[in-house]
Amino acid sequence: MKLICHIGTPKTASTLIQNSFEANPDWLAERGIAYGRVLAPDANHITLFYACANTVHDFARDYGLHSMEDLKRFRDQVDERIAWHKSQLPDHVDTMVFSSENLTGNMRHINEIKRLKELLSRHFDDIKIVVYVRRQDDAILSMYGEFMRRGFGNELFRDFVDTCLGPDSPTPYLYYRRELSRWIEVWGRENIIVRRFSPVDFIDGDILSDFMGVVLNTWEPDMDGFVASKADNRGLSAPMLELLRRLHPHIPFITKDGKPNPQRTLLTPIISTMPTKPRPVMAAGTARHIMRHFGAANGWLKETFFPDLEGPFFPERPDHPEHGNLGQVTPEEMVDLTGELLSKILVVPQS
Repeated sequence: MKLICHIGTPKTASTLIQNSFEANPDWLAERGIAYGRVLAPDANHITLFYACANTVHDFARDYGLHSMEDLKRFRDQVDERIAWHKSQLPDHVDTMVFSSENLTGNMRHINEIKRLKELLSRHFDDIKIVVYVRRQDDAILSMYGEFMRRGFGNELFRDFVDTCLGPDSPTPYLYYRRELSRWIEVWGRENIIVRRFSPVDFIDGDILSDFMGVVLNTWEPDMDGFVASKADNRGLSAPMLELLRRLHPHIPFITKDGKPNPQRTLLTPIISTMPTKPRPVMAAGTARHIMRHFGAANGWLKETFFPDLEGPFFPERPDHPEHGNLGQVTPEEMVDLTGELLSKILVVPQS
């Protein structure tokens, strides 16, 4: 059986891909495709990362995993689950799809990737690794929004950029040469499919059509009847991000005793329903600074995967304004956003 293993990267519409594939099982089955089941509670196959990790990730504790012995047992359970799922499929289904951006977002060591290959190779004889790579200026801006939404920090955007470009970056996967070299070493260059995350490069300008084209190995996928999920993890507006940044000291993701804040966990889904416009925009100078920093890595990306491509792998963009809109929220916006947030939180019991 063939496996398409989609590994992200983070902030490249992975949630949309995952939720849409999980929501269309019959459509996929008619085309010989199954979306995998690997003991994950939602459509993100993050359990593949947990099962192959060198250490117990904080989020893995929600699965009752607290020790390396727990991880080993869990890996065996994931192994058995994959085998069980395959055994339940009709004979005409010859392709399975796994998807988790955590495989690039959280895997840091080559032996974790080797462990993943060992696990998957027991079940599939043809495995392709699919990765979407995004311009680093856009990716860092998107991840900043994720940090504010989840309550991971309260840095100003310019400070967050410095952190991402520093030695302890929360976005190390954006160093594409370093990241993908590990995957090439384990899987082989011929088994890595790299796609630029950009509407101008997508098949029909659509990420779902583009990924389906990869799965079906065609440039003309027929998407008729495939229903896109509405749960796409779209980012929040610039004023909302600034409001969340200022609220962070009061409702952080991690409490003073180093444990996840249950109140913030409950609040995050509500925050995710807040306004998405006006979109966050960074200043042109900041964008140029970021892209210069990654110039060598992006040059390697072009030479390794797109040697015939004319011009730089990520072309210069003239659309960034001289001044961005991050770090700004007017008193009126703050009142309106706070009122909307409270209206979603407060539930008055009916008499």
